[in-house]
Amino acid sequence: MIRCMPIKQHSPYRRFTIACLSLILTSAVSAHHSQVQFDFKSVVDIDGTVKELDWRSPHARLYVDVVDGQGNVINWNFELPSPMTLMRRGWKRDSLKPGEKVKVKAAQARHVQALGYAIAVRDVDGKPLFTGVTQIYEPESESKLPQ
Repeated sequence: MIRCMPIKQHSPYRRFTIACLSLILTSAVSAHHSQVQFDFKSVVDIDGTVKELDWRSPHARLYVDVVDGQGNVINWNFELPSPMTLMRRGWKRDSLKPGEKVKVKAAQARHVQALGYAIAVRDVDGKPLFTGVTQIYEPESESKLPQ
């Protein structure tokens, strides 16, 4: 004869399991964010020297040292797609090494000076190393439309 435990005895375990799953799903959802902090209409072109390629999820980061007009070194922080996306495009952890010269085209952050979302990364000769953002098409203003 098979004896079934009453539902009442399963209740604390079920509640615990549901609570754990809720926490896991909540953290997974909040881990990913939009690029709303970046102004894709305000694109900057930065020439500099690679300081570090930080290869971690959810987004890799490229740190580039840039010398401004007064001779000060400014460390730019560029967000890249995930390492998995970069690998699909042929990148490796060591695709960019510290000391290499790069040209980065990026959407600048709205409220932080030296922060951007990398749209394209090129070597010093202009060879594309990465182009990873889908072109954003804005509707044309009424004044530009044919009449």
